[in-house]
Amino acid sequence: MALGEIALGVLLAGMVGGIAIVYISWHGLFITGIHGKVALIMAPFIIFGLVSGLYMNHKKRKRRILPFVHGLNNLVVLIMTISQIISGLLVYRAFVLGS
Repeated sequence: MALGEIALGVLLAGMVGGIAIVYISWHGLFITGIHGKVALIMAPFIIFGLVSGLYMNHKKRKRRILPFVHGLNNLVVLIMTISQIISGLLVYRAFVLGS
């Protein structure tokens, strides 16, 4: 299993887990504001990154466009992940610590 598969899989699992925990604990969806909305926007990017990476790994040959699009996609995922870390800390402070 490649590192990219693990990273994107953990992001996807964290998103699903976060949505489930918010629904179970706080009886609502996307009440965390921008944090929840960015997670929802990230989903198709994560799935594309997984599928394109697995495809390129399974069918090895010279390519030019798909590796570029795959890398650009994963750069966007990385930027959104950094924003999720920042907004997640704000969500934690507001909803858990109450400050």
